[in-house]
Amino acid sequence: MSSGGRRVAAREAGIAARAAAVVLALAVAACAPVPDPTAPAAAPSEVRSAPLADTPSAPSVAVPVRPARDAPPPVPPAPTRVEIPALGVDVRVRAVGVDEQGRMGLPKSADVAGWYRYGAAPSDATGATVVAAHVDDADSVGPFARLATAEPGDTVRVRTADGTAFTYTVESTEATAKAALSADRLFDRSGRPRLVLVTCGGAWDARARSYTDNVVVTAVRQR
Repeated sequence: MSSGGRRVAAREAGIAARAAAVVLALAVAACAPVPDPTAPAAAPSEVRSAPLADTPSAPSVAVPVRPARDAPPPVPPAPTRVEIPALGVDVRVRAVGVDEQGRMGLPKSADVAGWYRYGAAPSDATGATVVAAHVDDADSVGPFARLATAEPGDTVRVRTADGTAFTYTVESTEATAKAALSADRLFDRSGRPRLVLVTCGGAWDARARSYTDNVVVTAVRQR
């Protein structure tokens, strides 16, 4: 072959090699997965890498992984004591529910108050924490008999099972006929966090074996 023929053959071979390289590059690009620009990006803290299929050739993609169910909210600490320094009140508190007659259950002793455990707790962000006690029992008059003398501005402290002390300021004291007392207002789960202290008041009705009124003290939790 002449020198001119060799130059032509070499040029043709170079062109063929470059064409092969371009074809190979396109083939590799076509095999690679193409990201969808419209797909939302997953949050890094909520993502783990998992295969789409159980084959060696399956690509790996990031998929969100979440728990099957949410964890239940923690139970708030129960109140264990109510103190009203201005009235000399210092009463133990225990959790209560509903009695056989559908009323808020109360400890038999007037020296122990009950916290309605199905309502708000002192640590809740909203609602009324309801604590009630008998005004007296067969043995003596209870500390909550002094609630009728509570005045706006008096300080109330509630201590809970975890050792926290919540401070409230008395906003109002009212005596309401039992028949007129609104349970919806008393056990309200909305509104600002507050403490509602309840006991009996008014005259003793021997026939009904009950007092005619309820004394209700409402105190607002301090920030």
